[in-house]
Amino acid sequence: MKKIIFVFMLLSLLSFSKEYNIGDQITIKISGDITKNEIETAFKDYKINNIKKDENFYIVNFTSYKVGKNEVVIGNKKLNIDIISTINDSENEIYQNLADPNNRYVEKDYPHMFILSGIAGLIAFLTGILMIIVDRARDPYIIFKKRISKINDANWREEISFELRTFIDNTLKTNFLGGEYILKSPIIEEDINFIKKLDYVKFSSNKDGDYLKYRDQAIEIVERLRKELKNNAKL
Repeated sequence: MKKIIFVFMLLSLLSFSKEYNIGDQITIKISGDITKNEIETAFKDYKINNIKKDENFYIVNFTSYKVGKNEVVIGNKKLNIDIISTINDSENEIYQNLADPNNRYVEKDYPHMFILSGIAGLIAFLTGILMIIVDRARDPYIIFKKRISKINDANWREEISFELRTFIDNTLKTNFLGGEYILKSPIIEEDINFIKKLDYVKFSSNKDGDYLKYRDQAIEIVERLRKELKNNAKL
């Protein structure tokens, strides 16, 4: 709320008294023999919002936050300003329930850094586990072991050769699946002969044979290749 009081001054100020709410902007007009510095000094205990100089007078806009009787002395005159609170009597005890300790909030020193560190550690642990799972899922040896275990008497003639050549290509970057059987360490001549034998069995009209024997030999070749590749990697 903005309230305007006109105080006319020729050589002195006229006194006035009026009630205002705390925080109201009060504007007065002062004319007479007075300077801006004198006005600023007179209102030093108040918040001066603006002082404007017109041709014959000053316009002063100020705010008071001090409840009760306020007195402004300008020259040999006094301005009496009564500032009242906007809080009524029923609101004076607004926090009275805080007197009961049960109604008070006590800030506890929670171990925030410990909790955050624990969460970060858990995330790192789960990420590591996930990476291990992904790596194992891509490991040619794990893939071979998983698939070779599913081979049976009905499909072994095609599947044993396929899984063995797939493992060799994935570990040695060869093209055994494309029929290019080359000697590349640690592949030996016996390994290639075994793969060729599987090819013969696959296309042979004789469908007899112990598939467990061929499966176990393929597993032995893979185990030997894997072992030698690990030993070469350590050198």
